[in-house]
Amino acid sequence: MTDPRKLDEILRATDGDAGCAAGAEILDAYVELELAGEEPASVYPGMAIHLESCPGCRVEHDGLLEAACRFADVGLE
Repeated sequence: MTDPRKLDEILRATDGDAGCAAGAEILDAYVELELAGEEPASVYPGMAIHLESCPGCRVEHDGLLEAACRFADVGLE
């Protein structure tokens, strides 16, 4: 990594940040609340803080949200 600002962003810890490991366990529930039109940050405030500061988890969140929106009409059989 050549840009020290990006490294600082990745390594920076914010008070209340749930962290990557804790966030991975609840990411699907967080996205489900978003899809239901609810405010997931009120239920999972640590995850909301983490998504603001972790570019990797933010990409994972955005991908899961996009997939859920795209394939919402696909039924499980």
